[in-house]
Amino acid sequence: MKTKQLGSFGVEITDLDLSGDLDRTTMKEIVEVVAKNGVAVFRNQHLDKPAYARFGRLWGEPIDFFFTPDLDPEFPHLIRISNSPDLDPGRRDGAAFWHTDGSYEYLPAAFTMLLALEAPDVGGETRFADLVGAYEALPPETKARIDGLTVKHMLVGGKRGADEVKVKLDADDKERDGGIRARKRAAEQPEHPIVLTHPITGKKGLYAISGSPIGMVGMSEEEGLALLDELKRHALQPQFRIEIKAGAGDILIWDNLATLHSATPLEYSHEDGKRRVLLRISTNGLPPTHADRRPAFVKPEGVTSLKLA
Repeated sequence: MKTKQLGSFGVEITDLDLSGDLDRTTMKEIVEVVAKNGVAVFRNQHLDKPAYARFGRLWGEPIDFFFTPDLDPEFPHLIRISNSPDLDPGRRDGAAFWHTDGSYEYLPAAFTMLLALEAPDVGGETRFADLVGAYEALPPETKARIDGLTVKHMLVGGKRGADEVKVKLDADDKERDGGIRARKRAAEQPEHPIVLTHPITGKKGLYAISGSPIGMVGMSEEEGLALLDELKRHALQPQFRIEIKAGAGDILIWDNLATLHSATPLEYSHEDGKRRVLLRISTNGLPPTHADRRPAFVKPEGVTSLKLA
């Protein structure tokens, strides 16, 4: 396994075959490389669906995604993403804002991966922000102010910036496929700490400060949203950001406990050289190689997530 740093965080990995059985030592090393760097792109994998599904389960428990039309019928924890003009706008643009996957869940996603089946010749990068580096760069007085604070989250409930896509949750809107399931999920409004200690690296970082936050516990709405805006502006400074493109056959993996991410705008097209087709897997909990650690999130006693059938 060869690694190449992509910036202050992020790593490119080559000379590694993920299609076969990975021994525990190798998988432990892979997990720790991703956790240390926040995001990694594994070049030239070209896994088929069974191998990719098997690899995904080495990272934790696959999530229950709420947009059923995007689930693979054979492997339902594989989520299909594309820039097809046949999709409704909400599904095409659903990730074009800064967010943390699953932060609206009681048990949020820990890792997300994308297997690129097709990639456009131009564009299709994913943007990332380093929330560990951003936290470490905060003034001591800001750290003291935010340590111990709690944020209330809701599915796509957070404030959007001028350059971020607004996502609809109206089940009655003909352009919002899957809206009923989304509204069920949005009814859950869990609370998570704004500063998280990573269960694998032990480092502190900001957590899910954009995308799903709808307020700060113990603060007025105005004060809470102002603090979140302040932290988001800080974390999205150029020194904390990178962009990575997954080419056809590549697997892009990121640590949701340590990063924000956003899709980049892309033309909707069926044309050769313009299509982007991905298979996504998101997992929660910890990988089996690190099952001896306390997970970042534990569902509160007596709380049952809404069934989405």
